[in-house]
Order: sequence, then C-alpha cells, then structure tokens
Amino acid sequence: MALYAVVPVKNLVGSKRRLSLVFTPHERKQLTLAMLQDVLVTLGNSVAEQVLVIGENAQVQEVAEDCGAKYKDATKDGLNPAIEEGSNWCMKKGASSVLIVPADIPLITAKDVNRIVQLAGNDRAVVLSPSNNWGTNALFQCPPKIIPACFGPKSFFAHVREAYFKGISVRLHFSPGLATDIDSAEDLRKLFEIENSTTCRKVLEQIMGNSAKARLFFSNKN
Repeated sequence: MALYAVVPVKNLVGSKRRLSLVFTPHERKQLTLAMLQDVLVTLGNSVAEQVLVIGENAQVQEVAEDCGAKYKDATKDGLNPAIEEGSNWCMKKGASSVLIVPADIPLITAKDVNRIVQLAGNDRAVVLSPSNNWGTNALFQCPPKIIPACFGPKSFFAHVREAYFKGISVRLHFSPGLATDIDSAEDLRKLFEIENSTTCRKVLEQIMGNSAKARLFFSNKN
C-alpha cells in the first residue's frame, strides 16, 4: 500500500486568531510553524511513503522542505479544495491511499499513524480520528478520494455520513494526543498537561519567557 500524507496549511497571515488575546501575530506564526514541524517530523517517522504540504506561504514551504516533505501552492481558496488538490497530486504520484491530517496537532505520534494504517488493512475503507470537539484530526482513505473532504465544525459526523451513504466501512482511532488540536490558548495548556518534547512546546516556553502577557495568562490558569 503506497500511503501518502497530505497536510493543508492555512495562510499564516491572521493565523490562529483565537490566540490573539494572548499572542502577537508574530508569536502566532511561530507557534503555527512549530506545530507544522512537529506534524511533519512525526509523519516522516511513520509508514507514510511521502508527505505533501499544501499551502500558500514561503515560510511554510521552507519548513516543509527542511522536514523532507514536498510542497505545493494551493491554487484554490478554502481548506477542502486545497485537500482535494493535494489528494489529486498524490494520486498522480501513485498513491493507493491518502492520510489527511491538519497542521495543528503537535502531539500526533508515529504510533498513531501506523495504527490508523493497521486498522484499514488492505480493505476499501475510511479511518477517522476525531478531535476533542468532534472535528476530524485524521482522515485515511483507501483508495484516495473515496469520500469528499468535509473538514470544518463537527466534520467527524459529516465524514461518517459520507462513508455511510457510499456503503464504505468506517474504522475509528482514538488518541488523546491526536485529539488535541490547538485552536485556543486553553488548548495550549494541554501541552503542559501531557508529557511531550515537541517543538511547539519549546517555542511556547520561549514566548512565555519573553512575553509578560503570555506568562500572566498561564500563571492565572495553572
């Protein structure tokens, strides 16, 4: 099974706006790029044969290439059209299955990725891993594009419905780390609650060392 992974990255300008009360735009960019690096390093250590980052930023491209991933500029607006572009690219390169993961799940592990592939076996199947708020933090498809990408609020249920209507087997993988996507400052606290040595955590600690606002937030919440 030729597994390719697709990691879509939103525009860095205005990224992670829910963090804007605590972090500056530059600090949010730092965190976004650090999370992307964590995800790509994990995928590079997994059974995925190739990793494609699809985005629209030179800094994102630099991180992707530094981590041994391929990079493609998105030509259409929106997350799901970008994922479709990425899946098409993978299929042209010979992928027999595709794993789509967001760029803001720094606690993902190679064990998570490998387990998802094991769950699929050699069957025509979809494997889903939900986020803590019932989004989708991993969508495995064999073959690629067997269902459309429906990423967005409560997308886990949308993906299950798509598979059901097409008569496709759905398997589930639950993992505390994989379920933790970083959309708010509250989410970042989980990086301190779960033992890890991610780049994201190191960057966050550096930001806290330089930002009184960030230190005050975390000292008030812990």
